[in-house]
Amino acid sequence: MINFTPLSTSNGRRVLHSWKEIASYTGRGVRTIQRYEVQFGFPIHRPAGAPRSAVLAFSDEIDRWLSSSPTRLVSQPDGQTNQNGHSTDNAHSIDMDVLYAKARASVQQAESMRRRLENTQLMLAKIFTSMQQAQEKSRRLATLFECPQWQRPMHDA
Repeated sequence: MINFTPLSTSNGRRVLHSWKEIASYTGRGVRTIQRYEVQFGFPIHRPAGAPRSAVLAFSDEIDRWLSSSPTRLVSQPDGQTNQNGHSTDNAHSIDMDVLYAKARASVQQAESMRRRLENTQLMLAKIFTSMQQAQEKSRRLATLFECPQWQRPMHDA
């Protein structure tokens, strides 16, 4: 069986051959790295080219991606690093563009809900007015039928 251990090249580039190796290198979980690939373009290579084929990544590309991604650092005790010497601040950073997009979507959803609520309130006001008018007509008709014939008001023809 072929042993797929990370290879180092002369320029310090390491080849990482699995999701587990990539996750370990970055200090994140496998699912997080898979999500980063889909949502943020994390540098993953698939030798067979199929969407679910084997994966590999290069340490220098990962380092470049991590340093160029817009992030907000979450405060951690100073000086903490993972096993590869990467700061744990980077390991726990949040992509600000994603947060902004989520916030914008939430605001749009809230605005949509506010408009629907206003429309519902208008509809309820119309229904209430219509019900009041129907009750008033009903009272007038009841009054007419309770009066003797000779006391009913005469209408002009």
